[in-house]
Amino acid sequence: MKGTRQNVCGADLLLTTIANQGGHKLFGCHGEVLLPIFDKMTEHKELTFIQMKHEQAAVHAADGYARAVGKAGFALIGAGPAAANAVTGIATAYSDSVPLVVIACQIERDKIGKDSFQEVDISGMMIPITKYYIRVDKAESFPEAIEKARIIAESDRPGPVVVEVPVNTLRTKVDKLTKRKVNILEFRKQTVKKAVSEHVVNHVVNVLSEAKKPIILIGGGCIISGTSDLLHKFIEKTRIPVVTTLMGIGGLSSTNPLHLGMLGMHGTFAANKAVHNCDVLLCLGVRFSDRVTGKISGFSPKSVKIQVDIDPSEINKIVPIDIPIVADVKSFLTELDKQLNPTKIMKNCAKWVEEVTNFKKTVPRFDKVHSVLKPQEVLRYVDQYSNDDAIVVTDVGQHQIFTAHHYKFIKPRTFLSSGGLGTMGYGFPAAIGAAVAADGKQIICITGDGSFQMNLQELITAFKYKLPIKIIILNNGYLGMVRQWQELFYNRRYSSVKISSPNFIKLAEAYGIVGLKAKTAEEAEKIIQEGFKHHGPTLLEFDVMEEENVYPMVPPGASNSEVILSR
Repeated sequence: MKGTRQNVCGADLLLTTIANQGGHKLFGCHGEVLLPIFDKMTEHKELTFIQMKHEQAAVHAADGYARAVGKAGFALIGAGPAAANAVTGIATAYSDSVPLVVIACQIERDKIGKDSFQEVDISGMMIPITKYYIRVDKAESFPEAIEKARIIAESDRPGPVVVEVPVNTLRTKVDKLTKRKVNILEFRKQTVKKAVSEHVVNHVVNVLSEAKKPIILIGGGCIISGTSDLLHKFIEKTRIPVVTTLMGIGGLSSTNPLHLGMLGMHGTFAANKAVHNCDVLLCLGVRFSDRVTGKISGFSPKSVKIQVDIDPSEINKIVPIDIPIVADVKSFLTELDKQLNPTKIMKNCAKWVEEVTNFKKTVPRFDKVHSVLKPQEVLRYVDQYSNDDAIVVTDVGQHQIFTAHHYKFIKPRTFLSSGGLGTMGYGFPAAIGAAVAADGKQIICITGDGSFQMNLQELITAFKYKLPIKIIILNNGYLGMVRQWQELFYNRRYSSVKISSPNFIKLAEAYGIVGLKAKTAEEAEKIIQEGFKHHGPTLLEFDVMEEENVYPMVPPGASNSEVILSR
């Protein structure tokens, strides 16, 4: 690390180390144990601290930052309730393999175990939901601990790393650290990506060359490894059709004619039917969640399955795999390209490509009645008036799936959403992180009236930092996805799903934010045009049809071939 001042305190050293490891944007909240850090914060001009109103939101913001840039996001949280509040955000990042370094400041070490004020077992809460956990007992260890945390968070399969820092280490004086050498060279060697076996790649080439009905399934691992350009070239050469998971959206442009759409519970007819009937399924960076596979025994029953994943624990974990490959997806595709004979592949699967590309890729949109506004209609206008490199962040629910289907994602890292954990309240704070990361880009948060109310306190954060987030609230007066399940599978016995909301426009104005509302298609187009021209944060509310359902839908416990197309 760079030289530091002599006779500095632990808090100084910690802040310098965070900056040296790329944490120039630090998200967090205030707290008693953090006072030594904030006492020194103004002296560290290399750092920008984004003060959030809730620790869950702070971690979600660091998560959104990380997903937008592909590097570790940094969060700073306090002890007790602050650490407990952060759990949801950390679990969300862990589920979706997002690199985070979360510095959790603990009470004094000698007070632990004595029922002290704001004492909680941070390690006990965090270890099950983190990739790695580090406890620092000496201030001199900060440089090594934070660098190690950052490397672990970003390497191989990324994930959150929590660094527990007792407050007494922040007050400790640290002498003569001007040329301190960080000794983690051995650890760095462990994180170097292993070469892909030439023999294995040759076997995959042979299988693909003989395939009559191949399909490529891309997941979040393709986004993480940065394979978009390679993937595009590979698909153009071979003409193999592609389907994606929710987390794989953006890995291939949704406008590509070989892109059949999203697979799984809310996947397109084309994607589900193609995977069900294919003879080779090449799975890149996919962990096979239940929302993707449906009933395991009915998942792609006729195919030879090839799984490429950097995490060996994911191989054969859920779906039996014929050709398992533990590798970085980008490295694998690079080697595959060297041995490829695309002419033979194209010739063998030409009829299949013609067949599947004519399957129905569209999903139910909206009828031509404009008296009631439909969510699909709103998203059509959002897509029309946004840029190709706009970053779209969603919460969880019907609006999330409507967005996945009706917004055209062209580039990777432009769709940010909680996939594995399904965290309502994720969208808006994650959009704040994305806005901090991607200065100058359009940032669009698409949310529902239920999800938005979980972290709406961060409106003041967006206003304070003048972040250009366009907040799209699809207000249907329900917890929409829960209501849909009650309608379809519980004979319309609605219970605890009808919700109330504040006047979102007045609420936005109370926070100093422009608010606009629409009830018809004409009004929707008008306020989207107007809102997108506004430079600061803007809240756009749309009163949409109350009982509009997301289709297609595979019933829970059914196979993907049993899809419900509409009702």
